[in-house]
Amino acid sequence: MNHAIFPLPPIDDPAHIRTLGEHISAGTEIRARCLNTGCNHNVALNLVVIARYLGPNHGALAADLKPYFYCPACRAAGFADGQIAFFHHASTAPRSILCEVVEDDLYHRTAA
Repeated sequence: MNHAIFPLPPIDDPAHIRTLGEHISAGTEIRARCLNTGCNHNVALNLVVIARYLGPNHGALAADLKPYFYCPACRAAGFADGQIAFFHHASTAPRSILCEVVEDDLYHRTAA
């Protein structure tokens, strides 16, 4: 049985995705990256956890997310830790729904 953690908004135009809920609905990912010279620490954000904390209608633009993130490596080293950039891109997780569909298709096409 599928359960919705919170209601996800419909996506009318993928070019105008602005909220965390819309990113989850569209299946896109957001990565946070430290811009300090020599650091380049980056991480994929768990949008479901962030949306449960901030709400699915919270903005997903850099200005909306920046107050909630810092670079732990730079903070531990005593450097400025607020130089964070956010990158929005299509899901590349190895177990995404798209990968399962492609693998199933390839499995059924084999001649074994």
